[in-house]
Amino acid sequence: MNRKRCGWRIVSLFGLLMFLTTGCWDAKDIDNRMMVGVMGLEKSSGSDINVWFRFPLPKGTLAMSEKDFFTMSQYGQTVSDAMNKAKYKLPKALDPSSTRAILVDESLAKSGIEPYLEFAVRERSVPLDAVVAIIRGDMERIFTRTNPTGELSGIYTKLFFETYAGGVPRKNKTMLWEVYAKLYNPFHANLIPLLTEGRQNSFVLAGNAIFVNDRIVGELNKDESLLYEIFTHRFHDSEVELMSKSDIRIVNNHSRIKTALQDGKPIIRIDCSLVTTLIDSSRSRKQNAPQILAELESDLNKHAKSMFEKTQREGADVFGFGDRFRSRLKPAEYEKWPEMFKRAEISYTFHIDLRNTGLEFLD
Repeated sequence: MNRKRCGWRIVSLFGLLMFLTTGCWDAKDIDNRMMVGVMGLEKSSGSDINVWFRFPLPKGTLAMSEKDFFTMSQYGQTVSDAMNKAKYKLPKALDPSSTRAILVDESLAKSGIEPYLEFAVRERSVPLDAVVAIIRGDMERIFTRTNPTGELSGIYTKLFFETYAGGVPRKNKTMLWEVYAKLYNPFHANLIPLLTEGRQNSFVLAGNAIFVNDRIVGELNKDESLLYEIFTHRFHDSEVELMSKSDIRIVNNHSRIKTALQDGKPIIRIDCSLVTTLIDSSRSRKQNAPQILAELESDLNKHAKSMFEKTQREGADVFGFGDRFRSRLKPAEYEKWPEMFKRAEISYTFHIDLRNTGLEFLD
């Protein structure tokens, strides 16, 4: 009997402990949070940083506000410091767990982005799949201007890059985890979208910023960015190539890359097959199919040449070719890859299948 009573007492004690240690006593209801939609990092005077926050407003508060968002900025020595100081100004808890995008000012990116993105990886407060982009323009105007399509704050930026929405290959969607991983990979440099302030829209794609370590050293224009997408197997959907007398849509591609190491010199061979369709042609200056193919191949070769010149000059392997040489190098040689990439021999060949040419091009 005593054993049974002792057993029931132990069970009751464990039940009481479970009751006391469960529940949501430390949680904050969603209506008591300020959910960050998009975050902006801007260089300030000295070593300080100015952090911009844009919060979507719930429908219940829209009647009292003309905008569907609320914007604020806060200075701090670090991003975490600015976020902590911002909490003293807000009536609700600041919650960055729903951040869709991080926009980095170009001047800050030229001085180095690693110290300002480290907080997100260490603290895990910002989703690692948040989109990262470089901003050339007035950060304040971008954050305070209403989105023209009426999307909720942050969602507009996310949809701008998403393949299921406004994303096209040249936009080169880049996520936070990719940026941070490449900062510590000597074989793969970062290439991050570069946006300029728009007049009608919030921003416009200008190209893609080339990084060495954590600093901008150059940029690819939109045509060169298309070749980057094709060579790195990131190409999706379809993309239009505008030429002097016709317009071509690239609907599919397959790139085969072969590498070798000869006397310490990287050899990279790219064989690219493209499936294209003719979508428009000039009525005043007509071309036949071989002429269109020749012009398209000439344009692609020109873009590829300028793209590789820019990246090799800086030793910025944004293509990740170095990962193919990792097993051929000793660990002590990994850090030498940027210099090896500068003198790499890179060649490329295009095989183009042109379709939908119409009856006028038949012999």
